[in-house]
Amino acid sequence: MRAALACAAAVGLLTVAVLRGWTGGVDGPVSRAAVAAALRSPAVTTGWQVLEQVTQPVWFHTAGVLALIAVFGRGRRRDALAALAAGAAAVAVSPLVKTLVDRPRPALEAGLTTAGGGSYPSGHALASATVVLYVLILLLPPAADRARRWRRWAVGAVVLLVVGVDRVWLGAHWPSDVLAGWLFAGLLVATATAVAHRRPGPGTRPSPP
Repeated sequence: MRAALACAAAVGLLTVAVLRGWTGGVDGPVSRAAVAAALRSPAVTTGWQVLEQVTQPVWFHTAGVLALIAVFGRGRRRDALAALAAGAAAVAVSPLVKTLVDRPRPALEAGLTTAGGGSYPSGHALASATVVLYVLILLLPPAADRARRWRRWAVGAVVLLVVGVDRVWLGAHWPSDVLAGWLFAGLLVATATAVAHRRPGPGTRPSPP
């Protein structure tokens, strides 16, 4: 639960910073530089635009549901249900927070992205991070050794980094939107994991796995 509390604190601080405009010193220059580079490199940008479609939240959540169904069928019901809860929460949280914060996107006028609506948090970042985290933490069997565990996390980190760069490059999101998506995902998956793996108190019967 400590991980969930840390993510919750970070989300709260970042949201306050965004609402008060404290992130502009980083968000503005990074976003302008990224969009300018995108406009100068149309061939590269076309690749990022294809990636934008391939990494839509619906595809991440679909892949995640297929994975948790497989795990559920193997008898690991508690982990599968925790992953399902985290994914469902991510689907609900993204549009809710976007509406509440109502942050404009950085560069829709550049015409590089099909994104619309509020900017904070990044839905792509939130969906991809939620699915990657619950697959790594809840669905995959324990790694046989430390090297394999690090390789898994390295692959996951690369996926999230690529998605994050895509959102900033195309002017769909500010960097802090992407960071917020990652933090919200960490909060949701850490909470679901803590609930699924909580130890029964004295006198209570343990729930089935």
